[in-house]
Amino acid sequence: MTFLGLIIGAMLPYLFSAFTMKSVGKAAQGMVTEVRRQIKESPGILTGEVQPDYNACVRISTQESLREMIAPGLLVIMTPILSGLAFGPNFISGLLPGSLVSGVQLAISAA
Repeated sequence: MTFLGLIIGAMLPYLFSAFTMKSVGKAAQGMVTEVRRQIKESPGILTGEVQPDYNACVRISTQESLREMIAPGLLVIMTPILSGLAFGPNFISGLLPGSLVSGVQLAISAA
């Protein structure tokens, strides 16, 4: 059971990274849509005659980031709890080191 925890734990940082990258893409798409809307409504933004609505962009960025990070946050918090209840302490004794080692490797390769 410990080895299975190691395998599952090694996958968690990659799953978390995939969730966050997908979230960033969705938030960026919302930002692009807002910028296009502002330029379409006020073409003077491109020439500097009109100031863009920065508050709308900040609001979109904040709302999207909070909404999109729910799933990755739940993954990190609930996986050890639920798997510990379902499979026991031997599974957790593999899950936590597996995710740590894999997360360090992912961080080194991303740096």
